Amino acid sequence: MDDLRIEYDAPNDVYFPGQAVTGKVIIQNREWIKARFLKICIHGGAHTHWSESRSTYRTNTRGERERFTENVNYNATINYLTGESIAWQSRDGTDRLPAGTNVFPFAFNLPINCAPSFEGCHGHIRYDVHVELDRPWKFNKKSRKCFSVIPVFDLNITPTAINPMVNTASKNTGLILKKGLVTITVNLPKRGYVAGEIMPITVNIDNGSKVAVSEVSAKMTQLSHFHASHGNMIGVTAHTHNRNDEKLVAESRRVADVPAKSRGQMVLSMKIPAIVPSFNCPIIAVDYCLTVKVSTQQIFGGGLKCEFPLIIGTIPIRQMNQAAPGAMPTMPSVSAPPYPVVAGASASQAVYPTAPSAPPASPGGEAPPSYEESVHGAGKVEDAEAFAPRYPVYNNLPQQQNSQLPPEYAPPLPAKSGF
Repeated sequence: MDDLRIEYDAPNDVYFPGQAVTGKVIIQNREWIKARFLKICIHGGAHTHWSESRSTYRTNTRGERERFTENVNYNATINYLTGESIAWQSRDGTDRLPAGTNVFPFAFNLPINCAPSFEGCHGHIRYDVHVELDRPWKFNKKSRKCFSVIPVFDLNITPTAINPMVNTASKNTGLILKKGLVTITVNLPKRGYVAGEIMPITVNIDNGSKVAVSEVSAKMTQLSHFHASHGNMIGVTAHTHNRNDEKLVAESRRVADVPAKSRGQMVLSMKIPAIVPSFNCPIIAVDYCLTVKVSTQQIFGGGLKCEFPLIIGTIPIRQMNQAAPGAMPTMPSVSAPPYPVVAGASASQAVYPTAPSAPPASPGGEAPPSYEESVHGAGKVEDAEAFAPRYPVYNNLPQQQNSQLPPEYAPPLPAKSGF
């Protein structure tokens, strides 16, 4: 066999919940192949997993109580999509797949409730097509290829996304001998953003101390929350557990020049990279946080900082002078069955779209987004190449205008458990 591969019809292998996913399996071979059947499987779901060590006691053969350490495995799974179909089967008893290029098309629907593709340190959300060629007396030939799923998250219909936010913090400088109070007030024009957007961060500094403010910095963090359980067998009580992870998404910093006993204002700019939108599925949730910090040579204990919870969507907030965004993307007019359709099957006479319906247009008539690989890179996938999900990135949005809404104090960050 020269080649066994999976090809999707959508550019960049990106799909949206409710859309028909179409593609084909291609087998190229110079000679006939001894085989019994070709199976196409589809799967999509969320999975969390990790191990922890714990100390416990047991009774040894001498009847003595002793302490030992064991590893406890935690895991959880949510299935969004699963199915399989026989694409080809030898029917004449020869068990021969003909030489040449053999093409087996498939089509299936994504459920409406799909969570976004995501790769995390304690779990993932993946969607893939897996094919297996059954060969008698030989190892079966397999191939797997993932594709990206991106839910439509419209910030224009998210109540708190447009709200400006403000936060303030104060701290005395000096470790033993206090040298005066430094107060910062940080303003954000809104709470909701999309990848590719530039976030302006306005920092007002009231330096009542005897030392100068030396630096202002901001960092955006992805907060991932994972949920799993241990002991789900019959008669065994399940023990649930949570794990959290933080990853740096973007950062910005500037040298400050706010002398002692003075006031100043600085504006930082931060471009949001390709990241998964905020979401919450039963076992994985992702939130975002912005931390703004000022430093002097005399501030101890972690510096002076303000924190803001952020919302990341897939459709940007329109400016006040822009027209309302277009209608949400409609589902394909021809519905695909919930399993692959292959050549020779009874349902293969239906006419399926050669590509998914168009992705949602950006509001206000701007250019549609590009779809870029996650800033956090690829995750390892069994029987497949490493996979990096793609997310919509808007690189040509106009600068955010000041909102006419009064700013609100930043709400508290999400709880560590995330659920």
